[in-house]
Amino acid sequence: MTGAEANEPSTATRMWAVAAELGLQPEDTRSHTGDFAGGQIRFAGRAGEREPSDYLLRWTPGEGWELAADAGPSGAMRVAAALPDAGGQPPEAVADFVLTALTERGERLVRRSDEPGPETLPREEKNQPAV
Repeated sequence: MTGAEANEPSTATRMWAVAAELGLQPEDTRSHTGDFAGGQIRFAGRAGEREPSDYLLRWTPGEGWELAADAGPSGAMRVAAALPDAGGQPPEAVADFVLTALTERGERLVRRSDEPGPETLPREEKNQPAV
């Protein structure tokens, strides 16, 4: 292991940092080591009164980030947006990538209804007073 590799955050730490930037919880994340190294973050996107869509943010070392969206009743996921790994993206950049991709799809980020805890808000709405 080189000195640079030793300073790289673990997959779990990377997933938790991105989840925190998105207002999600550590339990929304999964990380893998061994033959398949990488991680994923599960959440939903909501547009108006429509039922939330399922999303999966996947990270694969050396490849980058993929935002996959539920492709319908089959439960299959399809890549909706990608952020290549250009030397490691900071959590803030990954969160901006996700929020921008959701906005372009006309959705906002929410926690999945099958995950415990409160629904989340995008970062720009978190610090605004309730009306």
